[in-house]
Amino acid sequence: MIHIYYCDMKKFEHLFEECVSLLPEKRRQKAERIINKNEALLSATAGLMMKEVLNITEDCMLSYGEHGKPFLEQGPFFSVSHSRQFSLLAVSENEIGIDIEMHQSPSERLIERCFTEEEQAFAKLCTENFLRIWTAKEAVLKLLGTGFSYSPKKFSVLPLDDPHEINGRKISFFCGKISEAPFTVAFCKNEDFEITEFLPEDLIY
Repeated sequence: MIHIYYCDMKKFEHLFEECVSLLPEKRRQKAERIINKNEALLSATAGLMMKEVLNITEDCMLSYGEHGKPFLEQGPFFSVSHSRQFSLLAVSENEIGIDIEMHQSPSERLIERCFTEEEQAFAKLCTENFLRIWTAKEAVLKLLGTGFSYSPKKFSVLPLDDPHEINGRKISFFCGKISEAPFTVAFCKNEDFEITEFLPEDLIY
């Protein structure tokens, strides 16, 4: 089972101090250093979800891959994403990556730099197409744990309904929306999905 958890910042914006105070020390310091308060709250709620779901109560419980991807030595696998209004946490017993993006106009420069020719043509048709490809690309790079050290132009995610062989892994996609925000999950093994919203009373105690 793949579990996807999310927080809506509109429900947490009056609880910034409470959210930050409950974080492990390093993540609390990270949130406090972020100048944009909404960005800081996104980071804080992501940390609180990790604390609640994965029982990450101390910074030392996390290990980090070559490119900075956090992981738990004994599992499960997890991936975090946030964008403007929502923070997301995806958890699975198998490799996983997740990305969410609020609606925005397609970036011509980003499309040419990161998309294959087929993806470029598809992305330029409408904003929804652009966001679907971009979130899928980001989710793959998170699953691989490489970040942009592995060029997103080296692989195609189209068609999104089909599995793809990417960097030695068979990767499939699940595309969804939270409110009007598209998100995409990349995963290596077919599993059922469950989506849960965390409210302030679930995380602040």
